[in-house]
Amino acid sequence: MSEKHLQTGDDLPSYNEKLRLFAMRFCPYAERSVLVLNAKKIQYDLVFINLDHKPEWVFNFSPKGTVPALEYEQGKAIFDSNIINVYLDEKYPEVSLQSSDPLRRAQDKMLVEQFAGAQSAYYTAAFNAQALQPNMAENYHKGLELLQKEIEARGTKFLHGDEPGLVDYTIWPFLERFEALPLLGKAEFAIDKSKYEVLTNYMDSMKNVPAVKSYALAAETHAKFTESRIKGDANYNMLDSSAVCCMRPRKKKE
Repeated sequence: MSEKHLQTGDDLPSYNEKLRLFAMRFCPYAERSVLVLNAKKIQYDLVFINLDHKPEWVFNFSPKGTVPALEYEQGKAIFDSNIINVYLDEKYPEVSLQSSDPLRRAQDKMLVEQFAGAQSAYYTAAFNAQALQPNMAENYHKGLELLQKEIEARGTKFLHGDEPGLVDYTIWPFLERFEALPLLGKAEFAIDKSKYEVLTNYMDSMKNVPAVKSYALAAETHAKFTESRIKGDANYNMLDSSAVCCMRPRKKKE
């Protein structure tokens, strides 16, 4: 799989008669759909998009040019990670990722909604630090505390049960990125194991889930991409080996 992000002027790759997900390698929303596809062991192609210089054809699959978008049939697509993931779970029920209990499904959706405050605080801390307000770190930790209490209350290894489900794959991409905040100088956003033992144990379990392990990136990598984006030159292709091998070394300053 190429890690290269296609951009304005690049051709649309040929269609290979299977599901195709348009994504961005560092996007948590796109990761949600990648994890669901991985968990269900569905064959699919993955096409990465440069969101600063979008190829013209991406708008044929996602009206606003956002990712993820899932091409389920040649030239036909659905977009938005929540819509895509529910579709995948219903279309491919062999590995069900949602509870059969309507109340539990509703509780999962409410948990995701309540966790949104922590996600919002993360975006501000990571990409717009000058706009940080004291209450944002507080809201961030309220989200972590809520999540930890829910894990404790459910008494299972994962939020879904003994195996991770849609609720886990929806929340995880942000937890993965939260670990980069201390590396970006935001120590107040650290997930301290002494305070969040249950949550950090849950996170360790998620890191070892095959669907997650095959796609996850280290906190250092997320921090490096974030720094490049803050500088106004997001390094989308930092993981693409062909791009790395062809980079010319910088001349040393005299």
